[in-house]
Amino acid sequence: MEKIFYAFGTVNYIQIEDEISEDKMDGIIKTALALDDQLSVFKPDSEIAKINNNAGVKSVKVSPNIITILKQACYYSEISQGAFDITIKPAVQLWNVGHKEQRIPTEVELDALKSWVDYQSIVIDEIENTVYLKKSGQAIDLGGIAKGYAQDLIKEKLVNAGVTSGILNFGGSIMTIGKKKNGAVWRVGIQDPLNKRGKSVGTIGLKDESLVTSAVNERFFKKDGVTYHHILDPHTLRPAQSGVLSVTATGGSAMELDALTTALFVLGMKKGIDLANQMGIDALYLLQNGEMYATNGFVSRDFILQTNNKNSGRIVG
Repeated sequence: MEKIFYAFGTVNYIQIEDEISEDKMDGIIKTALALDDQLSVFKPDSEIAKINNNAGVKSVKVSPNIITILKQACYYSEISQGAFDITIKPAVQLWNVGHKEQRIPTEVELDALKSWVDYQSIVIDEIENTVYLKKSGQAIDLGGIAKGYAQDLIKEKLVNAGVTSGILNFGGSIMTIGKKKNGAVWRVGIQDPLNKRGKSVGTIGLKDESLVTSAVNERFFKKDGVTYHHILDPHTLRPAQSGVLSVTATGGSAMELDALTTALFVLGMKKGIDLANQMGIDALYLLQNGEMYATNGFVSRDFILQTNNKNSGRIVG
């Protein structure tokens, strides 16, 4: 069975090799759509929009799953020393990369936002189920974690429905359930960030785990010969200058990988590998100098490099 639906700003695919009813599958997809309604910053009635609209004014009552995802987002901010920060939204809006109004902000404009980008200003009350942003003008955006959270939840519901073999592709973020029915692993291509969509640098075998990539090719623009991509460093509010083209991570939780690939990109290869080891995930770095580095665990998942790829090198984390 295959299903396609739009949510979280992207096209999502679910393919399973088990038999479940159409009604049950439709119900699971409705769960994802309901989550999108809650978490999307672009929907004026979403709970996240209500939090942002009341920044510096008052606390907002939210659903328990909003509390869960915000707590996790703050945790990933803490362990990455702020390399991942969901309060980056005001800076993202200023750059507007990938949209018609994209531009390079002035230093004055960026300086004015620096006090707003601070995950420690998110006040979460688990007893009252409320969230408050301390500073007027602050805003959160769960685009770097919501999709993974949804994948984890959808996988759980599919498994509870009896699915033992399947793959979920949410805008290029991959989650697998078990192996294929024929006993083979799910083989997934890793996008070459310097090539057109669908051209991979290699493939990797996945079994009951997830794979997420953060890369410069997703959204960018060029000005006076300089490329400005959409992955902003929360410390500078500018596109991260870490020497990275893309970072791909594998592990169990799609939500964790969603957040951590952003952090690994911002931190750069050396610090990023240290964080990957600390968190028990595996990573593949493609660098601007043409080199490729992977952890032992990544290679052990039967990573096969394309023979025509020019990247070289390997580091064991």
